[in-house]
Amino acid sequence: MTGIETTIVTALTNNFIGQIIKSGWEGINKNELLNKDVGQLFKEGKYLFLREYTQRYWDRHGMIKVLKMSKPMDLESIYVNVKCLGNLVRDYYDENLENKYRESKQRRFNFRDDGKKDGLLLANQEQYLMVLGDPGIGKSTFLRKVGLEALKGNKDSYQHPLTPVLLELKNFKENEINIQALIEEEFKICGFPNVEKNISNKLEKGELLILLDGLDEVPTANVYNVIEKIKDFVDRYHKNRFILSCRTAARTHLRRFTDIEIVEFDDQQIQSFIEHWFSSELDRKNETAKNCWELLQKEEYKSAKELAHTPLLLTFLCLVYDENQSFPTNRSRLYQDALRILLEKWSAEKRLPNRGLVYENLSIEQEEILLSEIAYQNFVADKLFLEKREVVKQIKDHLKQNLNAPQHLDGEKVLKTIEIEQGILVERARDVYSFSHLTLQEYLTAQYIYDNDLIEEAVKNYVTETRWEEVFLLVAGLMRGKADKLLLAMEKEAHNYLKTPLGQKLVPILQWADEMTKDSVDSPIKPVGRRVIAYWLVIFYTCIIYSYNVIHIPNVTAIIHSIVIAYAYAPEIAYLITEMSFTPNLIDEFVQLVNLFAQDRIVSKVNFSQLSADLEAFKQIIPDDKATTKERREFADQFLKMWSTAFNLTPELLNLSINEISEIDRHYFYINRRILKCQKVAVNISPTVWQEIEDRMLRVP
Repeated sequence: MTGIETTIVTALTNNFIGQIIKSGWEGINKNELLNKDVGQLFKEGKYLFLREYTQRYWDRHGMIKVLKMSKPMDLESIYVNVKCLGNLVRDYYDENLENKYRESKQRRFNFRDDGKKDGLLLANQEQYLMVLGDPGIGKSTFLRKVGLEALKGNKDSYQHPLTPVLLELKNFKENEINIQALIEEEFKICGFPNVEKNISNKLEKGELLILLDGLDEVPTANVYNVIEKIKDFVDRYHKNRFILSCRTAARTHLRRFTDIEIVEFDDQQIQSFIEHWFSSELDRKNETAKNCWELLQKEEYKSAKELAHTPLLLTFLCLVYDENQSFPTNRSRLYQDALRILLEKWSAEKRLPNRGLVYENLSIEQEEILLSEIAYQNFVADKLFLEKREVVKQIKDHLKQNLNAPQHLDGEKVLKTIEIEQGILVERARDVYSFSHLTLQEYLTAQYIYDNDLIEEAVKNYVTETRWEEVFLLVAGLMRGKADKLLLAMEKEAHNYLKTPLGQKLVPILQWADEMTKDSVDSPIKPVGRRVIAYWLVIFYTCIIYSYNVIHIPNVTAIIHSIVIAYAYAPEIAYLITEMSFTPNLIDEFVQLVNLFAQDRIVSKVNFSQLSADLEAFKQIIPDDKATTKERREFADQFLKMWSTAFNLTPELLNLSINEISEIDRHYFYINRRILKCQKVAVNISPTVWQEIEDRMLRVP
């Protein structure tokens, strides 16, 4: 044991001895424990079982080792207080879940935050507690934590001086189940004397905290028998305190018990967990926790952070980050691993009996195909919340159409099994389901598109819909045989946009940008970067024309996609453009911009020396705050004339309204931005194909 573990076990032992002295145990000399140094008694070989019980409890329930952890971690070091709801949302029918989700403007489906209470507070309040929650939410960990707090005797956390006994219900396989005998066995193993008599006495007095973990993990054939045994045992020994855990989907009504449900981690809990996880001296020195948390805040990892609201998957993310000090750029592999954890690894690690229909009759591969089909069909229909009858029908249809799928399976039972054993489909309200995470639905949708060669169809129909953004990025990450097909399909849609009425108005601008930049062969900026910066010259001019002030820099949020492309190729210029605003220093900013144009040779055929001199001259006549509207307009007219002359801007190029500029950005430039992002995350792309795409980007075919 480490020094920390020894300290913890010693503290637990001292408190446990205090409980034994107070309540008594036949075969233990209470006076000897009171009047003699306990450590000396242990050295003499007396009452070693008192320490053995706390050591055994700590070894079995105080350490955590899951997934690919190289060594166990003590629960105390990483535990984060869970929060619970006392009334289960899914017990009520709610036909407006889809609208509520849209209005919440977040990715999480579980967007209810009202009425949450600390789990330990509820454990103190309720004598009989049913702890519900989805797979991986932390039910077992919570029971172990309550047991440790009871052993500590710390009235600030768990206020009842009881001896905890934890039984894992997955081991209740026999028809004849004797709960008292199993409790006695826990003490016998540690060498306690007169166990049968003493346990009976403690049960009658109500001196035990009985933790029954995993009602949903009882073998199916024995579950009703176990429930009846628990009911009878609780009724007989009603003075004790009981905490029972069960997955929400498999919950059973027990008359005495108060139901609470552990809810997902919020941001504060996620950050706290990460800080606990990366708390070693080396991690503190390198600020590992801070770096991990900050990375999860970035836009490109918003979907990964969504997984972090489930403690099991947050543990997985911490393991990934610990190994690489980053998260993979190709998120497809990350989400694939997360899905596999829910599909099979978690149940395998917990050594659950293979009792469900999914495991016995439907292979994991077949189930993944089934889930991907459900995900795709509903994502196409823009439905994130699904009625039970629709899901059951989709399951039945899939089984009928798949020759190798077991035809006899009941669709409703398959759905229930998936919900109970894996939690990938979750009942959000009565008979209304969704995927547990939007991220998983997006990943499965991408998997379906890739598996069924629907790339061109998906791009044609959905490439400009922002809700499909993550799906296309995941498709790019899945295409290990080269993502060329995806990028070429997107390029085709960008070119098709130029054939639309609004696209036709963009064509002259693109042709002008190409002509103005094509001779700058010695520029450090790639041609596509020069073209997008040249496009911005037109945008600037147009926005000045439509301004009611002298000069109005366009709202970047309305033309975000073109500016992001500019950032990808010419970050210094793009940054300057986005920072410009109407201030007395505006002409200085224009001078700086022109100097960058000259330095990076963005456009050819422009006399930058003369342009800079003209701008310097404009400093002397820029209107002040007291200027009239007429004076401002005269200044604007002179400025526009100088700017258009320098860059050869003709009236034909300046016929776009602000709304049209925004519309073009949301379509044409959005598609090109998608191409760049997919190229960045793709595993495999032909260098030749990418070079050709980049050469054609922002040009008229």
